[in-house]
Amino acid sequence: KVLCFFLLLFSCNLMAQTEEQKYIILDKLDEIEIREYEPVIYATVSTNNDSKSLFRILAGYIFGSNETNQKIAMTAPVHMQKINSDVEKKYTMRFVMPSKYSLDDLSKPNDPRIIMEKVSKKKYAAITYSGYNNQIKFNTNSLKLIEILNDNNISYFGNPIYLGYDAPYKIWGRKNDVLIELSE
Repeated sequence: KVLCFFLLLFSCNLMAQTEEQKYIILDKLDEIEIREYEPVIYATVSTNNDSKSLFRILAGYIFGSNETNQKIAMTAPVHMQKINSDVEKKYTMRFVMPSKYSLDDLSKPNDPRIIMEKVSKKKYAAITYSGYNNQIKFNTNSLKLIEILNDNNISYFGNPIYLGYDAPYKIWGRKNDVLIELSE
């Protein structure tokens, strides 16, 4: 019991130190928020087959698999997106780089599949849910988000994006978001 208590305190302390991507809430409609995200730098990797290897590729980069063996702190959330079209199925994962870095401060990835990109300020609609994520929860919340946007005549584009905030070992108090980019 004592060990479990210390592990819980340790994991809470780690999560408290994790930098989260910054945004401001512009409006609230039913269960959704309209958010404006600050400019950010992403390390992005995509594949046409399975999303399972994407985390390992990006984790390798922040753990030092780059030109200068630079170690980069993990941030939250991790962005994941699946694009299904008639032409292809594509999985994308993005790690948010800590805000203290500019593109010039970040070492070039050793893996050519990783793209470093600075993204300007953007607006998204977001819906938040708790617990461990799964495809059913993601689909249910994506549909709810789109329905609220349609009911309020708010224009959007692209596929829903999953944002995961927590380490896999965190048991309670988990946070998940579904975002969809808004048209200006």
